[in-house]
Parts: sequence; C-alpha cells; structure tokens
Amino acid sequence: MKCNRIRLSLFASALFILALCMSSVTINAQSTTQGSIAGTITDPSGAVVSGAAVDATNSATNAQFKTASDASGYYVFPLLEPGTYKVVVAAQGFAGYTANSVIVVVGQVTSLLPHLALGSAQSEVIVTEQTPVMNLESPDFTGTLNVTALQNIPVNNRRWSSLAMMTPGVVSDSTGYGYLLFHGINYTQNNVEIDGADDNQAYYAEERGRTREAYSTSGSATREFAVNVGVYSAEYGRAAGGVVNSVTKSGSNQLHGQAYFWDRESNWNAYNDYTTVYEQNPTTGAYALQHVKPEDLRKIYGLTAGGPLIKNKLFWIYTYDQHTRVFPAIAGPNNPNSYYAEPNATTTGT
Repeated sequence: MKCNRIRLSLFASALFILALCMSSVTINAQSTTQGSIAGTITDPSGAVVSGAAVDATNSATNAQFKTASDASGYYVFPLLEPGTYKVVVAAQGFAGYTANSVIVVVGQVTSLLPHLALGSAQSEVIVTEQTPVMNLESPDFTGTLNVTALQNIPVNNRRWSSLAMMTPGVVSDSTGYGYLLFHGINYTQNNVEIDGADDNQAYYAEERGRTREAYSTSGSATREFAVNVGVYSAEYGRAAGGVVNSVTKSGSNQLHGQAYFWDRESNWNAYNDYTTVYEQNPTTGAYALQHVKPEDLRKIYGLTAGGPLIKNKLFWIYTYDQHTRVFPAIAGPNNPNSYYAEPNATTTGT
C-alpha cells in the first residue's frame, strides 16, 4: 500500500511538472511583447552566405544575442525586446558588416538583408540608415505607434490607445467615451493587451478605464503599441474586431526620466453657444436664456524615471500618474415660468 502511495505521488508530481512545462510552452508561443530581426545574407554575386556569425546588441541595455546563418543564408533573432539594435555580421573571406540603429517593434519582423563585400577581416562596411520596418512575413495589417508619437501627439485625456484612430479602418464610436471601432465591428469584440496581459474589463468586455478612469496604464509608461486591424495571428485570441497590443518601458544603462503636468480648466474656455440656462431678470422678473460656462476640470500629473541597478544586467523603472477630473453637468426646465411659479422662488435653473 505504501509503495502504491509513493507511485501515485510520483505520478501526480510528474503530471504537475508536465502541466507547468506545457503552460510555459504555451506562454512562449503566445508572446506578443517582442519583435525579431531576420534576413538572408548574400555575397556580391547574390549567392547566399552560410555559416556567417551574426551578433545583435541592444543599444539601451547592451544585451547581446548571437546566431549564425544556415545553409540557405537565413538567420533570425526570434525574441527581441523592442528597441534599437546594432547588428554585426562576420564571415570568412568577406569584409565585416555593421548595421547601426536597427529598429525592432512589437509583434513584427524587422527585415535586414546584409550584402557582404569581398575583403579581409580588417575591412568593414557600416550601414547607418535602415529602411522603414515593413511586414513581409504575415498577411496581417498592423500599425505601430512609438514613444515619439505617444509623447508628441496631443490627446485630450492622455489615453494613449486613442491614437489607434490614426490607423486606417479605426474610428471612435458615437458614445463619446473613446471606444474604438475596427471596420464598424462593436467595441466589445476588441482585445487590448499590455505586456501580453489581458487589459479588458470583464463586465463590459471593453478596455479597462471606461468612464471612471482615463486609462489603466499611463502613456508615459508605455513604450509603443501595435494596432492589428485584421488577419492577425490566432495567438492574440478572443477578438473579432481589432487588437491593441502594447508594451511598457524598461530601464536602461542611462538614467532618464520625465515629469509632466497637464491642466485643462473651463475658466480658460470660450462660451459654448449650446450651453445655456434660463435666468430671471431681477427687474422685470422675466426668464431668458443666458450662456453659462459649467465647471470642467482635468488635471493629469506624474513622472517616470528609470536607470541601471547593475549595469548591463539589471534595470529599474518607476511611474507615478494621477488623473483628477470634474465632469460638467447642466440642466434647465423647458418651461421656466411654470417651474419657478412659487412666489419666493429666486433660484436659477442650473
């Protein structure tokens, strides 16, 4: 009996370990937080170069990755953190090849096609400009907005996902809450992810935040995000509309930071022709429509800072963000004379 219990315990442990392994494989297969660099290496005649050593170095963290071209001259770095990389190619009998400022974006393959020149190891070809990242590997249509766009394009409530409307086929719905419609499909059919984690509200099946919050993750903490409007991979899941896939910032070898304060007040606004209430003339007692300016306040402030804990190995980043909002509300009676019929009524319809 004791032997059977031990066997049963070992069997259960084996199943548990197998389940962990399978879940780990699934997570890796469904990763939507990384990009890649790939291409084919050729010589001056256009023939492929096999066995070439290829190194990629992250310019911000100095993280290094190594691979080699196969028999067809093809190489790939499949799982790279979004950012800027330096790629170095070395092959016997050819001059060295260096490509600076190779951009890797989330969810896409950056195509880099090194053409090696004949020469000694001491000679080197340096490429300083890269062609724009184009998706040549899959049929999905994806637009990516980087940190430059997030910081420089004005958004009323700093909800960074609103910038998805810069992608063709994406518009805002008519409710005024900033929901995204992809090709006219209801916003509850979208999928929003942050660092590969679900960012959808369970009850309304929409992006977290809705009317009580402007966003669930600050735009200053977001590095970039991709907008998939159709024919995307099954790894994104659950979406019939579109997918907004974002990644947050990481620390680097350099100390960097940002502080901000956004202030919007109704006192600075002009009068709205449609914002009126009935007010009583103290002399005649008659009521007439008067323009008013309801209170509308929106204050957003915070900071983001990051840097190295251990250079080239361990990094930190911190973000604080606070959003204070006072919504305007105004109402007035359709028939003010009846509404204010009480003899001692002196209040206005606000």
